[in-house]
Amino acid sequence: MRSRRNSKVPIFRLLKQILLHGSKKRRASYLIFILLFAALSIYLGSEPNSTYGYYTVDKVIDGDTVIVKEIDPHVRYLGIDSPEILTDDSPGDPLSEEAKRFNERLVYGKRVKLEFDREKYDSYGRVLAYVFVDGVFVNEELVRNGLARALVIKPNDRYADVIYRAEEEAKRERKGIWGNLSKLRPPPENTNFLIKPFKASEYVGQRVVVRGKIVGYRKSKKVLVLNMEGDLDIVIFSDNWDEFEFFGIAPERHYVGKPVEVIGRVTVYRGKPQIIVNHPISIRSLM
Repeated sequence: MRSRRNSKVPIFRLLKQILLHGSKKRRASYLIFILLFAALSIYLGSEPNSTYGYYTVDKVIDGDTVIVKEIDPHVRYLGIDSPEILTDDSPGDPLSEEAKRFNERLVYGKRVKLEFDREKYDSYGRVLAYVFVDGVFVNEELVRNGLARALVIKPNDRYADVIYRAEEEAKRERKGIWGNLSKLRPPPENTNFLIKPFKASEYVGQRVVVRGKIVGYRKSKKVLVLNMEGDLDIVIFSDNWDEFEFFGIAPERHYVGKPVEVIGRVTVYRGKPQIIVNHPISIRSLM
């Protein structure tokens, strides 16, 4: 907002001088240039083109995404990942509504400070920011209460240490997603998105719920792949093995031979559909 306001003064002074003293041709040329420049300045003035800015939260989408009045795109919280919310076209994760409500209590309708890191947009065009309100670092607070996990992606790692410490605290106190897995139930409406494993290839790019038996696995230093009825791969990368170990789960022993339910987005790797799982709340044994 500051840049928008400051850009107007010199533009209109120059416009006045040209109208009073310039030739007709020169006036026309400069008028076009100045109008284009003014329009561009107004547009850029609404964008997060500095290291931080103050904005009013107009809507809370979920635990880590909001809309503010002064910026067109959604604002995605940096360094964290909260459970996915239930929508008309996507199933929800356990604790997603709790994360949204917690976020709403902290920021809805308030003037917040958005602090930007080295990369200001994600691949979806969302603004990436750390959020501060009433002396509270919102990203950290969500992680501390177990309503988001740490997800620090370089080069946006300014508050990595703070966020990781908050996660360790949530784990010690068994809060939220680090609590009793048997009590972390997904929304009952998730049954609307239930598919069979052999149907997964028809839902590439969509979030679904799949139930089926894990019939085998393969494991390397970087990845563990659980095979669901020969039709769908459930992929757990080594970066997320600690999340399972925290609950005493060795996926290759805990899930193989059992029917499970998986929530996630279907992608394709080497011609086969797969769902990537990064936390045990997304996969649960049905036995």
